[in-house]
Amino acid sequence: MYIEILGLDINNISKYTKEDIKRIYKKIALECHPDKLIKTQDIKVKNAKIERFKKACIAYKKAIEDFDNYGELRAYPNSTDNNNKNYGDYGDYGDFGDFGDFGDFGDFGDFGDYSNPDINFWEDMYSNYFNDKKKVKNTFINLANIFLTKGLSKGFNRKNYYNPSSKVIKHSIILPVNYLDLHTDKNKKIRILLKGVKKPFNFDILCKKEYPHFKRQYIDDDGIEHEIEIKMMISNTNPTKIFNKKNNYCSDSTSDSSSDSTTDSSEDSSDSSDSYEGLDYDKNRLNNKNIEYRHKIVNDRIDLMIDIFINLRDYLEGSCKTIKYIDNNYIKIDIPPFTLNNVIFNNKGLLGGNLVVNVILLNISKIYWDKLGTDDKKLFIKTIENIYKN
Repeated sequence: MYIEILGLDINNISKYTKEDIKRIYKKIALECHPDKLIKTQDIKVKNAKIERFKKACIAYKKAIEDFDNYGELRAYPNSTDNNNKNYGDYGDYGDFGDFGDFGDFGDFGDFGDYSNPDINFWEDMYSNYFNDKKKVKNTFINLANIFLTKGLSKGFNRKNYYNPSSKVIKHSIILPVNYLDLHTDKNKKIRILLKGVKKPFNFDILCKKEYPHFKRQYIDDDGIEHEIEIKMMISNTNPTKIFNKKNNYCSDSTSDSSSDSTTDSSEDSSDSSDSYEGLDYDKNRLNNKNIEYRHKIVNDRIDLMIDIFINLRDYLEGSCKTIKYIDNNYIKIDIPPFTLNNVIFNNKGLLGGNLVVNVILLNISKIYWDKLGTDDKKLFIKTIENIYKN
């Protein structure tokens, strides 16, 4: 019986483990449980799924009993035929043991609708003793309800099945994600520990597909269903990420250097001859080696924003800057002459958003100016005067 209902391969029946059966059963329960079919409009589809769930409950229990009694699943040669009249796979129904401790089965209401296959089995079995088959059927429906309500069956561990009348426990969890999580096509492995549940719940998600929130159902080993609502929050949990307190935004910093520093004020080790902090700071910004990514959520898209620093020559002649993207690949930023506006790269943000490059002109600092000779200063000023004279 359970081979067909649980969709098992009869030729490899000995290879299935108890955990395999639990996994298969949980999948059916999540798909066919009446609580999951509230929005199903097609009555035929809904009834077919409920019927499948009913059969799966009994099939699952029988499979678990075979593991407990024999250490493996068993292939019953006379379990089914085209007319569904043989029920060797249901085991011995003499004491109603196969119905197990199913509580009050509140989600199914009156068992009068449950006519196939179990009631037909009892009807056929006792048709030789009663002439009124309708009376036979109702008699055993009532008898079944007594056992189901009172929970009189023996040896059925409540942990071995999903109790459809149990209340769903709901959880709300915040999942920190970074920019790369929302950019990559690789799944993120999630491991959740639920309160009161011994085993962790493991699953994979593609963050950019599930963002900003999603739900998962989980049935624990005690047969209790958990509904987990997970909300993603773009956070600074990644070691390369920093939080700018002054501007109150979350940012992601990528650096070409091998140090762990993620601030713009880190020293440029390529030039140790000039130890003046302000000079190193200007050089570092012009090199654009520490790119700080910020984000802005626009509808369902996420725009990434960065600052690119240019000097006076870059402004007059234009320039091409190379920066490290959030996936550690390099991209080129072409900045036309006389540009101080934002340069926008469509679809280079997250979830269909854009990459917005804010071009900032870094003015001449006093440190650089003081390094010039008197003649060079006069020539520079004269040139500026000529520009503005016309």
